[in-house]
Amino acid sequence: MKIKQYKKYEDVPKEYKWNLEAILQNKTLEEALEDYSELFKKRILVKDSKYNNIENYLEDVKLSEELTMLEFKISNYISNNLNTEVTSSKWLSYEQKWQHLNSELSKEMGSESNRFFKHIDKMKIWKDDPRLKTYKILIENSIEDFKHKLSDEVEEYIIKTSIGYPSPSQIFEILTDSELDYGFVKDSKGKKIKLTRANRLKLLKSEDKEVRKNTYLNYSKAYLNHKSSLSSTLYQHFNSLVTEAKVRKFDSTVAMLTHEDRISDQNLKYLFEQVSKKSYVIGKYRKFHKLFYEAKFKEKYNKWDSLRELVNVKSEYTVEEAKDLVSKALLPFGKEYSDVINKAMNESWIDFMCVNSKRSGAYSIGGSYGLDKKYILMNFNGDLSSVETLAHELGHSMHSYFSDTRQNLVQSQYPIFLAEIASIFNESMLFDYMLKNSDNDSLKFKILDTMISGFIGTVWRQIEWANYEYDLYKTIEEGQPANNWDSISKIYFNNQKKYSTKQSKKEPKYNETDLYGAIFVPHYYYGFYVYKYAIGQLCASYFFEKYKQEGVNYLNKYINNFLSAGCSDYPLEILKNVGIDLNDESFYNYGFNYLEGLIDEWIKLGKKLFTKK
Repeated sequence: MKIKQYKKYEDVPKEYKWNLEAILQNKTLEEALEDYSELFKKRILVKDSKYNNIENYLEDVKLSEELTMLEFKISNYISNNLNTEVTSSKWLSYEQKWQHLNSELSKEMGSESNRFFKHIDKMKIWKDDPRLKTYKILIENSIEDFKHKLSDEVEEYIIKTSIGYPSPSQIFEILTDSELDYGFVKDSKGKKIKLTRANRLKLLKSEDKEVRKNTYLNYSKAYLNHKSSLSSTLYQHFNSLVTEAKVRKFDSTVAMLTHEDRISDQNLKYLFEQVSKKSYVIGKYRKFHKLFYEAKFKEKYNKWDSLRELVNVKSEYTVEEAKDLVSKALLPFGKEYSDVINKAMNESWIDFMCVNSKRSGAYSIGGSYGLDKKYILMNFNGDLSSVETLAHELGHSMHSYFSDTRQNLVQSQYPIFLAEIASIFNESMLFDYMLKNSDNDSLKFKILDTMISGFIGTVWRQIEWANYEYDLYKTIEEGQPANNWDSISKIYFNNQKKYSTKQSKKEPKYNETDLYGAIFVPHYYYGFYVYKYAIGQLCASYFFEKYKQEGVNYLNKYINNFLSAGCSDYPLEILKNVGIDLNDESFYNYGFNYLEGLIDEWIKLGKKLFTKK
């Protein structure tokens, strides 16, 4: 069975397409744009007078909410239509029109922050008015930001000149997509294969050892050939943020980058310490992975062999089979959760199929407040990962559903810090259901390996990278060398040692070929946030373990106290309300006990499949 790739979007059956017309509720897009412009201009008229008294301010708050909900509708309508036909001149034109409209209106509106800061003494009093209760956190955040504000002239200069600033992330993407020559990979028969960023992982899974080896070596060599330019780009990016943090009087650069979520230095250091301390669990997995590899393939295991499949399972699913699996797996969440899942699957929330002109990947929409459907885009190809993706994206949509229906607009917009938890928890429920309902040991081994690899990649690897970023910021702040490959790679190497999965006391050797990770991660060139993915996985593992211990009653607590909380409090307070304390070792024990349980089951199956013991 092969899932069809459609040439044209109009050829996709209606039941596998989303219905975006429901967004505008019987209005045309032109009418919606006109309404938006009129509402925005109403806000512009009162941009100064709203601060005359709290009644005026409350009136503007209502206008702002109305405008935001309309913005969500228009933005989702245009972007989602465009994502189904990325070359459509119609939707590209509307995208440009929408951007231009916002740009012009924003110019008329001017800096709301400057107006807020001008009236900050009033806002310090107004924030405690019961009528602004739902806005209290937002107002407090803005008051806190005032401590780090520069003069109006300087802030305006920064805004106006920012368009001319170099973009480290764009430089990185251009270099690695267009400038780096990854060369050709030779297979065991001498045939050449062009290596790219796009096909690297596929080639590392090849059955041909020469392909895997040459892919690994060529890829690292390509980065190392540009190590000086990439090191310099990374340093300039980090140094600019270090400079900004000092100018804005933050305690540190990391403090500036985490203050919005109220994550402290102590939280981060403890996170690093706990993951580092528990790295030995991953060593257990790697030890048996090597053993199983050598038992199956009768050859020595090398570092470029880690992605080669140990089992080849033909696990193919239709959309209907995937829907059935996911809906059954999520039944324990209760009636409301299951009813909404079935609505999503059968009432045109999801755009399932692969189409030539469609955006790649998958997502659940943001800005969904006021929309009945929490839309999902997929590119369903029939493999196990597509089923996993369906469960994952439905997790996001369910988080949005419960936040939107239980909170007001302002308090429904949960932050990125909390955004991955529900989706990963859904994955765990799916895989748990599949493991219980399969008698195919190879499939079960593959599922367990997927779960283990996911945890390692999301927690251990992301925290190793986050700790490296943290150390690099500190090094630059202290005025220590960090502006060249030699110094950056040594910082990376010393950080690597903290996350060693080997319990050997033997000191590892510095090997440049294995250190290109110091410069090759795209996230480095954006901002400091990969630690959030790790926290998401650890929280999801905690919830899953608590569910296994306490049963379905715990899922009610999860829905009522987490999914429904939105951003009604700071992220750490929302987590504390469901028993999670990032400074408590028991929280990390839940996550790594979950991982170790998966590894033990995987080892048991592996011995049965490969060593016959």
